[in-house]
Amino acid sequence: MDLCFVIDSSGSIRDNNPSDGSFDNYELQLQFLTSLVNAFTIGSDATRVGAILFSEQVSLQFALDTYDTAEAINAALLALPYLGQTTNTPEAMLQTRTQCFNSVNGDRPDVNNLAIVVTDGVPFPDSRRSPALDEAMALKDSGATVISIGITDNIDVDFLREMSSPPQLEGQNYFTATDFNALQQIQSTVVEGTCTTLEGTVKRFFSSVFPLVRSRLEFLQTERGHIDILALGIVYMCVKWKSYHFLESASSFWLRNN
Repeated sequence: MDLCFVIDSSGSIRDNNPSDGSFDNYELQLQFLTSLVNAFTIGSDATRVGAILFSEQVSLQFALDTYDTAEAINAALLALPYLGQTTNTPEAMLQTRTQCFNSVNGDRPDVNNLAIVVTDGVPFPDSRRSPALDEAMALKDSGATVISIGITDNIDVDFLREMSSPPQLEGQNYFTATDFNALQQIQSTVVEGTCTTLEGTVKRFFSSVFPLVRSRLEFLQTERGHIDILALGIVYMCVKWKSYHFLESASSFWLRNN
């Protein structure tokens, strides 16, 4: 899995810190993310992790191929700066799609992409709400799965739901926490929801591609009465690299040369 954390660093996070200074909301958020990292098997050939940080400015803080151990990723997460400005969610969604999930930055074409968005409110100003949902849809249309996590009572639950991937169920694709202290309480639920969501993505992938693969294999069998290792290899590579449109032309090539 290629996992991108999309991390809210807007001013409202520390604006809601307790007056007695007993804890810091931003630090609690980062600690929550490290607990998620520890729930996955991290490695260059396992789960890779990148991070987008957003307030008014948005940037890729580290790429999917920057670190290959949980310890290094967690150290980088805990060192992320606090920006404390407005909430530019549309640009965060755009950069997740174009920067984090980019082969130049370590994205792998044959691995599931998962974005986990953590925010304490809604896009600000309000005019950014619709563009944020448009960019979230573009991210999902690119093949990524989106899980959204909203913190505090100020969150717009409808916005969280619309931003998340199907089936858009609370506790599976989007989550809410009453405050930053409650984040650790939902950690295991988020991990379980992540696994359930990715399982559904895999099932939808195979249910959509299997009829096409089967029809091409049956076509090759009918035309030549056999299927050799080259034909199987063609089908396998088309599926592996998600080049379903290539199946027909590849099958024709095989027929011309066998």
